[in-house]
Amino acid sequence: MTILFWGLALFASAFVIHFVLWKIRLPNRQIKAILQIFFTVLVVGILLLWSVPDTSIFCGIAPPTSFAEQIHISLFFISLTLAYMITYTALEADSPSLVIMTAINDAGPDGLDKKCFDKLMNDDILVKPRIRDLLLNKKVKMDGDRYVLTPKGVLFAQIFITYRKIMNVSHKGG
Repeated sequence: MTILFWGLALFASAFVIHFVLWKIRLPNRQIKAILQIFFTVLVVGILLLWSVPDTSIFCGIAPPTSFAEQIHISLFFISLTLAYMITYTALEADSPSLVIMTAINDAGPDGLDKKCFDKLMNDDILVKPRIRDLLLNKKVKMDGDRYVLTPKGVLFAQIFITYRKIMNVSHKGG
């Protein structure tokens, strides 16, 4: 119970700080900012928990007393943080499927005419925002008039390419 309570308490603290900072000013590189906030909270939180006397009780839960508990809290927190980060990227920019479904929904009960759909769904809506995100997050750079993966982009792409190979998933989303 100690690991669950303190892991969630640290995560909730990081989330509140993240929420407040986003209300003040939205950072340009949001994922980087989230990682900085959450991992700062983890380090500070673990150090604070380490310094709390063993006899202290918070909400009926004692602070962690062993190094192993500190490690477990850290692993739990990191797992939550990475899951949140991946979820956040889906919220940060509308997915093509969400944009399509929203457009069809907004058309009303009769649906969206195919010609109107084709006109509405273009590269400005579906592709260019993703390219801007990749450039902003330094996964892609411009080399003259070409998009080129940065080392960070190569690593990111390799993670998904390897996963697709392991899972035997088609590269065409099929």
